[in-house]
Amino acid sequence: MASLEGGWLLYKAAGGHGRRRMTAVALESEGYTGSVLRSASAGGKFMLYIAPLQEKIDLTPLPVDAPEFSLMPKATCTQCKMVMPLQMLALHVQGDCEGTSWTALCDSEQEDEELDSSVPATLDVPPSNKQSKTKCPICNKYFPSQDIEFHASICGTSCSPVWSPDAGPESPHDLQEPTQDPIDDISCEEDVLRWVDSKVETGKTFNICVSRDNMLERGLKLWQRQKTGGPANKLKITFIGEAGIDTGALRKEFLSEMVAGIETRLFEGGKKGKIPKYSITDLDKNYFKVAGEIFAVSLGQGGPPPSFLQEWCYQYLVTGTLKDITKENVHDAELSTLIEMIENATDVTQYTEEILNCGYTGPITLEHKDSIVRAVLLHATTKRTPMLQQLQEGLELYQLLSVMQRKPKECRNLFVIGDDDKVDSHYIISSLAPVMSETGSVKQRTETQILNFFQDFLLELEDGDTSQPDEEDNGAPLSVPRVMQWLTGQAHRHMLVSERENFKITVLFDHTCLERMPKHTVCYPVVSACSTTITFPTAHLKDSDAFKSNLEIAIRYGSRFDRV
Repeated sequence: MASLEGGWLLYKAAGGHGRRRMTAVALESEGYTGSVLRSASAGGKFMLYIAPLQEKIDLTPLPVDAPEFSLMPKATCTQCKMVMPLQMLALHVQGDCEGTSWTALCDSEQEDEELDSSVPATLDVPPSNKQSKTKCPICNKYFPSQDIEFHASICGTSCSPVWSPDAGPESPHDLQEPTQDPIDDISCEEDVLRWVDSKVETGKTFNICVSRDNMLERGLKLWQRQKTGGPANKLKITFIGEAGIDTGALRKEFLSEMVAGIETRLFEGGKKGKIPKYSITDLDKNYFKVAGEIFAVSLGQGGPPPSFLQEWCYQYLVTGTLKDITKENVHDAELSTLIEMIENATDVTQYTEEILNCGYTGPITLEHKDSIVRAVLLHATTKRTPMLQQLQEGLELYQLLSVMQRKPKECRNLFVIGDDDKVDSHYIISSLAPVMSETGSVKQRTETQILNFFQDFLLELEDGDTSQPDEEDNGAPLSVPRVMQWLTGQAHRHMLVSERENFKITVLFDHTCLERMPKHTVCYPVVSACSTTITFPTAHLKDSDAFKSNLEIAIRYGSRFDRV
């Protein structure tokens, strides 16, 4: 490409080993960026092709002594004594190497293809006449059967043409019309998460320095300022007064706290899901737009999904229309009471004024009771649509709203209440990877006992048998998700199957704390959320009560990156 002029574009074939019709890779305003290439290739899954706009790439094979091969490992052919790169030597030795070159080898392979084109693929050629060959699925050429696997691994860099007869037009100039959008490849919830992750700009960072005190309100304000970078960039969190460096755990902890705080602060409802609170103040401050951006960042950068919305809220985000609304969706005390009174009334005319205030203009009679209730339901939900519209603006980050609108089923579980993604005791215990002492030793028996204490502690939390509420969390008791957040920075299950399979919590045991510090009376477990490691001081965890008291104090006061 050194002498290539006239511009070029990138194309890809999504699947089919490059045999499907090519799709042009969409350009951003600044051209092809790292995130564009990463998204287009699906993290290296798809091969990208360079298509010149006004010239043709010279596909003439380079000689073995070309300067482009100067840094490649080389070897000498034992027959013709020619020095060549190892990748070429593997194919060179299959032919008559005496007096041949790499170019001649390619020409001979081209002749073999022409000879084999009239032979059915299923017809076996007798070994006496010709060596058995197999067709390469990438370049459609024939190679010895024992070498086809090796050839396929380097086919993209060989001298073979990249255009196959059944791949559409042979000239890249005829491939200007895109035939498939990357969003069309999304088929499940994991595809949505990977697609959003591919849209994160990793070249820059979005830095937020926030205090743990009143994190939600401060976080919403700092998020809007966006002085360093923006939410499209990689989020990097620093807690004021703490020495912790964000390698992923602090970001997950911040997103976990923000999503949970937004659910409580900006939404209301019960076990059947939540809807936006009717708050003109929060609307004027654009807090719902910020919430939408935080939801998108959380999905793309390892945070929890905002899976607490009612179905009709999600349908409005996707379609912009109100449907599937029932009286359970109304959380306005006055209107809920009005609906109940209308349904039980024998004379609805006594509520004429209230009904008219809800926008109903039809006859106010018992025969039209269903229509009246419907009008009240629409009135109760319509006034919350400005909040949902602002939420839509925030969800446009990473083009997530477009994915939701085109793939509503695949995105639904990420937003609508349903499957419980909260961590339970089994999720933590099954992920423990303890480093144990020698089997049968006293230390090993102590370590096993501590693991049993830990499991019993989690089971008690899960059953609601907690000791004392935490004053720092407005009287909320400890919970298993909070233990998970203390250990890893996040309080939710990993959303990707691969992350769940690879998730491990390394458990270490400190048997020498009294030897290092003879005069100390107590020490607590030490957690490294970045490496997902916990170290238990065995000398201070002799029984179940001591373990429970020790661990509770560690969890409640050990979230900061400082030591007292």
